[in-house]
Amino acid sequence: MSNPQQYTFILEPVYGLSGNLFAWELLTRFVDDADIKHMRNPAREAVFFSHLPVEQKWQLFLRQIDQLERLYQKGFRQIISVNINRDIVSSIFSDEKTQQRLALLPFFRFEISSFFIARFTRADLLILKGLAKIAPLWLDDFGPGYSSLTMMSSGIFECVKIDKAFFWQYGESHIFDLLLGHLNDLCSGVIIEGVENQRHIEILAHKAIYGMQGYHWDGVYLDDFINKSWVATSTSDPCGKQLCQKKNLRSFM
Repeated sequence: MSNPQQYTFILEPVYGLSGNLFAWELLTRFVDDADIKHMRNPAREAVFFSHLPVEQKWQLFLRQIDQLERLYQKGFRQIISVNINRDIVSSIFSDEKTQQRLALLPFFRFEISSFFIARFTRADLLILKGLAKIAPLWLDDFGPGYSSLTMMSSGIFECVKIDKAFFWQYGESHIFDLLLGHLNDLCSGVIIEGVENQRHIEILAHKAIYGMQGYHWDGVYLDDFINKSWVATSTSDPCGKQLCQKKNLRSFM
């Protein structure tokens, strides 16, 4: 890549209602915007990624996978989700070696924005089912305008993240509770994004959710995790439910 030092990788934690940390989202930040405690710079990020050539996006993704392989080889045993777009998906499907590498990471998750499948055609469904053969799928940004329960009814998503704007506007309403009920019938768990203070945690304390994510908790630099010593455990279940291990998905295509 032309300037490999301009960004860094940060892990943003996902907590359960009981306070257990069970998953992370891998984020890419400009080095001078990489404040793990406060606000990211979405305007600069959007420009950065939208203007990257396809090959550079792919090389960035491969570097993420290189780093995750190092982390898991040291005994780390928690879920990490990585965001992908259509360019990355196309490259994955054309690279059998990368598919094999991803399949060997039992705690790896593809995270797909609702923008990816805003219209949700049959072609989108086939793409997602192909991806689910490689690693479980998490849906990001679930909210009005870009998501539908019809899309969810395919059963293709292991976990769904509700958009922070939707949570902030409807989190205390009956509509929100109804949505959680429907989503929990269609996937293994719901994560709420945009949790930024104790009040948000109190709102969610008795909701039918699996996890919470947001600036209420500090992130960590991926390099710091890789440099730490981890003790592998084969009998514990740090993530809960069935999310820790990949599902045995039936053949879709």
